[in-house]
Amino acid sequence: MNKLLSSLLVGTLLLFGAAPDSQAAFPEKPVTIVVGFAPGGTGDLTVRMLANPLEKILGQPVVIVNKGGGAGMPGFEYVLKAKPDGYTISAPGVGACISSAMFLRNKTYNFDDMSLVGGYMLLDRILLARPDKPYKTWQEFIDYVKANPGKVSVGSGASQEATEVLRSFALKNGLDINFVMYKSGGEASADLIGGHIDACELGVGTAAYQAARKGELNVLLNLGLSDVPDIPNVPKLHADLGHPFYASLSYGFVLPKGTPEDIRSTWENALRQALADPQVQQNMLKAGLAPKFIAPAEYRPMLDEATQNLVNLVDYIKDAKK
Repeated sequence: MNKLLSSLLVGTLLLFGAAPDSQAAFPEKPVTIVVGFAPGGTGDLTVRMLANPLEKILGQPVVIVNKGGGAGMPGFEYVLKAKPDGYTISAPGVGACISSAMFLRNKTYNFDDMSLVGGYMLLDRILLARPDKPYKTWQEFIDYVKANPGKVSVGSGASQEATEVLRSFALKNGLDINFVMYKSGGEASADLIGGHIDACELGVGTAAYQAARKGELNVLLNLGLSDVPDIPNVPKLHADLGHPFYASLSYGFVLPKGTPEDIRSTWENALRQALADPQVQQNMLKAGLAPKFIAPAEYRPMLDEATQNLVNLVDYIKDAKK
């Protein structure tokens, strides 16, 4: 009798589908990583560095789709509205989108409305100058600005956040600086190297940063939180000099809210393993980037702090201009 019941049970499971705990493991088909920026930028390139190891770890093809424009926000928000099944994921722009949303929309993101997989890199902003300028250090630059009010131009490689951090320092210390916003880091790097501006803030990994690695430009200041790769002893505006604001973008992977925990965990483990791949490490370090896996438990407070940093920065600028 027991054998008969067992046979009937097996037959029923085969007829109506397998039991829940025998479901196929994720993923069963290709996965899509949505990059909210055009091809060729640092964010896009780092995702492509991770794509091959992710394919091997997940056992499925990884398709990269670029949805550029809108400072990364449309592509990011497209993923947040996607089906929470793990097959559509956003990278790398959560850090950039926090900044863009604050400056362009005066809004902040609620991280409870998304599922964090983890971060894989911090991208700090740095201030650079040509070595033939009469200042080699940050203090010498400040002294030069004070001696030449209104005559010093500081460019920005398309980072509103970094520009406002520098502007907040200038307002706090009574410095008269002309700020010039460029459309891209490439355009700003070219003008800085060509001597058309006195100094320029840019991201680690840009052409100007690569020139600094060769000794062709000086790094005066680190606007971010981590050390500048290959260029030691650069003072940090926030940590070393006590300024309340900083400019540092986090790169990470984000899934839509409601993604099952086992799927989110699969992505987290895959990202952790991919980032530990020696070839990925070599490629990122060669580009002057600093790979580091940031678990969700650490990543969420980091994003909360970055958001509050921007809110305080915007309020400070508004009050200082009154």
